[in-house]
Amino acid sequence: MGRQTRITPEQLAIYAGAMCPQAEVARIIGVSESAVSQMLKKPAYREAWDRARENTKFRLREAQLKNAIEDRKTVDLIWLGKQYLEQRDSIHEVKQDTNVEIRFIAEWGGGGALPAPAEQDTIEGEVEEET
Repeated sequence: MGRQTRITPEQLAIYAGAMCPQAEVARIIGVSESAVSQMLKKPAYREAWDRARENTKFRLREAQLKNAIEDRKTVDLIWLGKQYLEQRDSIHEVKQDTNVEIRFIAEWGGGGALPAPAEQDTIEGEVEEET
């Protein structure tokens, strides 16, 4: 027979808030994975688990936003813009004689709360003729 372990929903929420998977929680508290699964079928435990995990996700998202904005981390800002502001990348290619001009333009979606960037990167060079 397995050992009886008493854990409250609030104690379980500590592990859930640390984003521990159920298998890890089972090892930490000394029960089987199926015991943790059974525990999570009880409404009080499930609510505590879900609430703690959602709270951690919120705090993580909040930290990412703060970090991206305050430190002006370009990659993070671009990724967040694509996820939440309907922004996308667009590549335009214009051929003139044997010169090729390629413009990379970040397009702002979602109603345009932010202006389009003023800078555009232009790459110029000779195009090899196809034979």
